[in-house]
Amino acid sequence: MFKMLIVDDEQFEREGVKFLIDKYGLQLEIHEADSGESALAFMKQNHVDILFTDIRMKGMDGLQLAAAVRELAIPVKVIFMSAYGDFEYAQKAIDVNAIRYILKPVQVNEFLKVISQVIHMCEKEKQEEERQKQLEEAYGQGIIRHEKQRLVSQLIHGENNDQHESFEVHAPIPMFNGSKPLRMVILDSRSRVFDLSDLDLESMISECVQRQHEGFNLNEYQSMLFMEVMEGDTTADIEAIGNRIIQQFKEKYATDLFAAFSGPIDNIGSLRAVYNEIESMLESKFFYDKGAVLIAESAWLDGHSSDSVEEKMSEIARDVERKDFQSARMQFEKLHELLKAGKQISSIYLKYSCMEILKMMFDYAPKKNTEQFKKNLEQIYKSNKLSELCMLMISTLESCETTDGQTADSNNRKVTDSILRTIHMEYKRDLSVEELAESVYLSPNYLSHLFKKQVGVSIIKYITSTRMKKAKELLAETNKKVADISEETGYSNMAYFCSLFKSHFGMTPTQYREELGI
Repeated sequence: MFKMLIVDDEQFEREGVKFLIDKYGLQLEIHEADSGESALAFMKQNHVDILFTDIRMKGMDGLQLAAAVRELAIPVKVIFMSAYGDFEYAQKAIDVNAIRYILKPVQVNEFLKVISQVIHMCEKEKQEEERQKQLEEAYGQGIIRHEKQRLVSQLIHGENNDQHESFEVHAPIPMFNGSKPLRMVILDSRSRVFDLSDLDLESMISECVQRQHEGFNLNEYQSMLFMEVMEGDTTADIEAIGNRIIQQFKEKYATDLFAAFSGPIDNIGSLRAVYNEIESMLESKFFYDKGAVLIAESAWLDGHSSDSVEEKMSEIARDVERKDFQSARMQFEKLHELLKAGKQISSIYLKYSCMEILKMMFDYAPKKNTEQFKKNLEQIYKSNKLSELCMLMISTLESCETTDGQTADSNNRKVTDSILRTIHMEYKRDLSVEELAESVYLSPNYLSHLFKKQVGVSIIKYITSTRMKKAKELLAETNKKVADISEETGYSNMAYFCSLFKSHFGMTPTQYREELGI
């Protein structure tokens, strides 16, 4: 609400102005003065936005008051009110930078128009001041942030190691005073978010961390935090913080984020080693389809060796060399499952191996498509997820199977025939797609795709159909109880069996027998 000072040596004039302001609901805080001297004294001690003053007053008149205000550089909008409308007063009002000039007796419409215009001017000025203040604050924060980034970069990249004890090096991390250990956290996004001018970003991270921390953007894809270590911290506590951050980034920026946490740090000289360790941890993000929390204490502690992965890659290369593309594709599907299960290996090594396998496929191809080969190589190089790379390789191996013609079809038929034999022989027991896939060395997804392509229905539907046909035979050719037939066809729940039979044939088992006259 803006403040307006009404100055007039006649009280009834002041009351008239106040009455109009109150009647028409003008949002102003009103103050009064009965002379130019008392008005000037008030303005020296109090902020006033609008000075509404009569020109003719005893002692210091309105023109002298306005001139004094200008000399003191008091920022106020001046509106003169006078019963004298001659040119001389109007000219003097201009000389002291008056905003408006109103004649007595005051006309309501003119009064409301003038006051509304001046209030609007005040509002615009206030908005501009606030915008300018925000710009200055942002500029100042930008300079501070840039300096922090520079100094942190010196620390983590090993520059100026001789300054570890200097104030300049400690300055970017005020929390690092030796009183308690900190954790380094790197937030790594798959899309650029840390160069956004988003004031909500820092507050959002603060809400997720819920403890003292200091943050610096390393680049548009990465930000670094130093977060205090709380007494009794557990891995679950750290994971909860990481998951909150990941969830917020997913909701607000629609991006996958990796939150990598170091162990406790109590020596600023170790920052470079800690940073390098976290960067190594972040190499594993290639193996995740979505964002994940990575914690130094638990990273790589699963004991998995990369030997099995390398062996699998060697087997795939041998299959390609023998032109057994179906086997190679099966092996790659197994490799995909192996890597998803936690077997870790360098993404660079994996991509290099895939490029070598692709080159072998190109060399052995009867018809060479150089452009497609180059395109596939580029896709391997640019892939940033394990799933993308595996889909590309499996698709390429499948196309080689197709190119190989009759061999691929023959192999596919052999796989399907094997599954069909198993279903017809063992339909009585609980058969799963996973078990059947394992028996022919394929992934469940690929077996399902292959089976439907060859047979025309899914594996589950085929198993159900086989059981229903067998149940129909038993109902027609034996006098066994419905409950026994239900068990014999793989259904321990007779009610479910009857419901399924009716869905399949349009009648219950009992109705079917009645129709046959049994």
